[in-house]
Amino acid sequence: MQCEEKDIPAFGLMGMLMHKMMNRAKGMYQEFDLNKSQAGILFTLHRSDSMSQKELAARLNVTPPSITSSIQKMERDGYLTRHPDPADQRIMRLTLTEKGKSCIKGVYTVAEQMEELMFRGMTREEIMLFKRLLFQIRDNLNEK
Repeated sequence: MQCEEKDIPAFGLMGMLMHKMMNRAKGMYQEFDLNKSQAGILFTLHRSDSMSQKELAARLNVTPPSITSSIQKMERDGYLTRHPDPADQRIMRLTLTEKGKSCIKGVYTVAEQMEELMFRGMTREEIMLFKRLLFQIRDNLNEK
């Protein structure tokens, strides 16, 4: 049975779009030897001086163990460092290295290119409405 486009549930359509977006971004991030998860870590750490893995996971809306391997690889590759928190030695703080900081421009460039591609042919008002609707969906999903 073939489903017509107009009959695809919004949930399914959003899943299909996310898949296409992530595949497109994956190719763009390869230039920096990063995957989308690592690019998200880089971007999030850039917006903060340092944070714990638990804080980072909360910002990314994932569990701390789910980003462990990405953090380890990024540390091995020289994008970030781990160091003990001065106030609590049990907590390891994550901080971008110079290499990580220099990559951030590329991460922003990929984000800008993706937005150009995604919103091609749309007016500024349509883009603003779309973003407002996405925030509303996020808020609805955050409700308990």
